[in-house]
Amino acid sequence: MIRIVFFGTPDFAVTCLNGLLAAKGIEVAAVVSAPDKPGGRGRQLQASPLAALARDRGLLLLQPERLRDEGFIATLLSLDADVFAVVAFRMLPEVVWSMPRYGSLNIHGSLLPDLRGAAPIQWSIALGDRMTGLTAFSLNHAIDEGDILAQIEVEIGPNETFSSLYDRMAAQGTNLAVSVLQEMGTSEHRRITQNREVKHRSAPKLGPEFAKLESLETAKMIHDRIRACDSVPGASLPSPINPAERFKVFSSNWYSEKLTSSPISINYIIDNQSIKVFDSDGFADILEVQWPGKRRMQTSEFLRGSLLRGSFALNGQKFE
Repeated sequence: MIRIVFFGTPDFAVTCLNGLLAAKGIEVAAVVSAPDKPGGRGRQLQASPLAALARDRGLLLLQPERLRDEGFIATLLSLDADVFAVVAFRMLPEVVWSMPRYGSLNIHGSLLPDLRGAAPIQWSIALGDRMTGLTAFSLNHAIDEGDILAQIEVEIGPNETFSSLYDRMAAQGTNLAVSVLQEMGTSEHRRITQNREVKHRSAPKLGPEFAKLESLETAKMIHDRIRACDSVPGASLPSPINPAERFKVFSSNWYSEKLTSSPISINYIIDNQSIKVFDSDGFADILEVQWPGKRRMQTSEFLRGSLLRGSFALNGQKFE
């Protein structure tokens, strides 16, 4: 039996904790999550998804404001854990990650060392990857640079959205964490030092500009960015009615066929049935939109209630 403390916050961590609680040979001594924060219309205190699960399952829940707090450190020491399992949580100080006898395990949503950073799943889709993966690794002083314990590959569908891939990777990441922890409890686990000389891409935290499509150079890049932003935060374009406003677009299908020989400056067409973003290499058929002040809806449903038609540049300028 291996004894762990589980650290996490969002739904990805919830999926993993549920799997660990159901697994044989793993004891969850406590859960560490973010403090409750005001939210919603009434600004009532709301628990993180992981904290809510811990309370529901009757687990010891720790919610420190500061990870170096002396009381929090003393409580962790008293739990006498073999491993700290960390999934979608903030960076731990050395006094915490170095505490357990087997160290601290993290699950990252890429094949490290590629796509180190806060948003590996979104960036992998945005960059047009057809393959990504999950890495179990040990925490150390640097972000996402610890020894690799295990990796698995995950295929990305050509039209797959972030929300779909996120759910699949959460399930597979759970299986990876379970297998690594069970092996840690029975033997010395093989560790592979990350090669710092290997060229790799970064996956920084997403800023507001990530969702704006007008700066992208090809229709395929736009298709990939739409997928990466679905369902949050939603990719967007300036409205052709009022360029000061933006409309959101979600989930698109890519077709490698030419719609026109017109120059690439004509970037999207709104007709009676569809909204298509195109260039000389193909087009993305946008399946869902959210117009300013409206709810998210199927593109076909939106067009039935709109008279907006024409060819537009990405900045909203109409072509006659």
